[in-house]
Amino acid sequence: MALANILSEMPDLLERTLAEHTPDAQGFCRECRDATGVSATWPCVTRELAEQARSMSSDGPGTVDERPAEGTVAGRRRARALSAPLGNGRHRSI
Repeated sequence: MALANILSEMPDLLERTLAEHTPDAQGFCRECRDATGVSATWPCVTRELAEQARSMSSDGPGTVDERPAEGTVAGRRRARALSAPLGNGRHRSI
């Protein structure tokens, strides 16, 4: 889930991952091939991870929420940054 959380914060990479990890005619992933040409069955682990990252977005496919949920890594980071003093003893307001 941590990787999906990170990927959900990178909309360009997320959309590219979803576009590239698609099934071929035999039901294998087009991108997940090893050196011998053997491919992972689709949906591959990478596709499932990207789907999970996309579902973490509250606005649906193709967009990532501007204000991360409090329980996410980004949300905790943002909450920590907002609660830090500004230097004059005051705190930021949202």
